[in-house]
Amino acid sequence: MPAADVIVVGGGPAGSATAASLASRGVRVALFERATFPRRKPCGDYLNPGCDAALARLGVRDAVAASGARAVRGMHLVAPTGDGVTLPFEQRAGWDLPRRTLDDILLAHAERCGTRVFQGACVVGVARESGRVRVAVTHRPGAAPETYCASLVVGADGLRSAVARIAGSGGAPRRGRYTVGGYLEGLAPLWAGRDPDVGEVHLGTDRYCGVAYLPGGLANVTVAVDRSALRSHHGPIDAWYWASLRAFPALADRLAHAHQVGAVAGSGPLSYWRRSCVADGIVLVGDAAAYVDPLTGQGVYLALRGAELAAAAVLRALGGDGPVRRALAVYERARRELTGVFVISRILQLLAFRPGIAGRVVRRLRAQPELGTALIAAIGNVTRPATVLRPGFIARTLGLV
Repeated sequence: MPAADVIVVGGGPAGSATAASLASRGVRVALFERATFPRRKPCGDYLNPGCDAALARLGVRDAVAASGARAVRGMHLVAPTGDGVTLPFEQRAGWDLPRRTLDDILLAHAERCGTRVFQGACVVGVARESGRVRVAVTHRPGAAPETYCASLVVGADGLRSAVARIAGSGGAPRRGRYTVGGYLEGLAPLWAGRDPDVGEVHLGTDRYCGVAYLPGGLANVTVAVDRSALRSHHGPIDAWYWASLRAFPALADRLAHAHQVGAVAGSGPLSYWRRSCVADGIVLVGDAAAYVDPLTGQGVYLALRGAELAAAAVLRALGGDGPVRRALAVYERARRELTGVFVISRILQLLAFRPGIAGRVVRRLRAQPELGTALIAAIGNVTRPATVLRPGFIARTLGLV
């Protein structure tokens, strides 16, 4: 392989976006992806309005729009009591599209920008030697590792990141919710006779469900729940999945003619934030760096925005702006802009699983639409989280003033 300035490990949204951003600026990039695309990846298949802006900056928004993706004009939120409210996106729309389609678009874009892409390539070792980073890769099961060198390595290899473990940033978390999701055909629409143009979030007493409508009449319907609830079920996971769906008041009656297409898929544990995402010659991005609980649908945004921040720091490091570690530390500071995403997520989780409070919030948002507009703009990463984290806004939303 020709010499590389940067090796990216992982070809999901974070890795492909980072590689594309660097390669388009003349950096020699090699990307190693363990899977072979197309692949199925557990995901809600939803991109919020902040993603739309990030895709435009990356240069792939038109490709996403041309892929058959459905525009999402807002979110319909249903409390455990059955009360619901629709929160419209006013500034930009989001998108529903299969994750495998998004991954293909982004990886192809990275390759067009000049990235050397290797699929079916498993990174088994990373070591720093003489100012360079050596990466050991196996290209097929049982094969001897091959060694590649670069100035820097970007770990974008997901929840169970091998790069993070090798860099000393720790292994995968052990606590948090898990998701179980599947594709349904024949799910009755939220409003009869109207093409679905909003996503749905259904809150329960100990779990929640997201619905994303995809091209071809499919709906991605994913349930998130604590691990203990899954462990207490001893039968087939499909039976647990359908029982969970029927427990949501605004979803149960719409399942009469729905049937499952393919197997359900799980993921987790969810929600963590690594204190350090920079080591000597290594940067972590995407799910390798942080994983937000999917309640607010901000996972892909974190990947795309994190990729922008990481690429800027890597360019600075390659440009010789002081010692590599000091240059990469800029990324650590820049990541602080993303902490608001986790704060919003945590607050909403505290409210979501208290039926009385959640019902009160939904009714308040319905009575004062301007609150809902501001809230969904922040959750959709169109406005800064601070706009809805002020005590006054929270008090109004809770109906305390």
